[in-house]
Amino acid sequence: MLGSGDGPGVGGPDAGPVSVRVGMVGDASAAALLHGQLISEGFLSSLGSRFLRRLYRRIACASGSFLLIAEGGGSTIGFIAGSVDVGHLYRSFLLRDGVAAGLSAPVRLVSALPRVLETLNHGRGGDGPAGGELLAVAVDPSWRGRHVGGRLVEGFLGELERRDLHAAHVVVGADNATAIAMYRRSGFSPTRSLEMHRGTRSVLMETVVPSRAMPDAGPGS
Repeated sequence: MLGSGDGPGVGGPDAGPVSVRVGMVGDASAAALLHGQLISEGFLSSLGSRFLRRLYRRIACASGSFLLIAEGGGSTIGFIAGSVDVGHLYRSFLLRDGVAAGLSAPVRLVSALPRVLETLNHGRGGDGPAGGELLAVAVDPSWRGRHVGGRLVEGFLGELERRDLHAAHVVVGADNATAIAMYRRSGFSPTRSLEMHRGTRSVLMETVVPSRAMPDAGPGS
């Protein structure tokens, strides 16, 4: 789990149509910018834009992981990242990007080392929940209230279905009521509480694929 960027904000009536497409390596900068600005959960935002750009480039090109981009008004207004093998993603990132990513934020990375190790342990697999994991989602605040978050989650579930997976899950901060409500509207249900990072309570939410519910246009989506 990387985080969920949700908060107040409603797109204007003339904001225009929204489309969702598969993200490419070239979309990593836009995803990193949205993550840094909007996602406060976890520790990744503290590692800086260069680290985040490398991470989202790896998500976009790693086997088993994917990035979806929401566009509106001629620009990127949101993204969602997912993986069907988080352990493989983290190993690939460490092998191919670890040195350069570490050099981009050495002091901050050292201070965040305990959380880094907790995150890597989360991605080791084994007895964790089945199916694909929703890693991060963020929507430009000026476009919230226009179903962008719901469209992205719907796209995430559709990508899992295309890959013949039958379950999905997300780990979200227990105090992130807006994100939890959005996931509920998209068919996710809380299954248990956990501490992926020591001292921070999170909630594991799961759903079947195809989802039991379709995203609606409720507040914050």
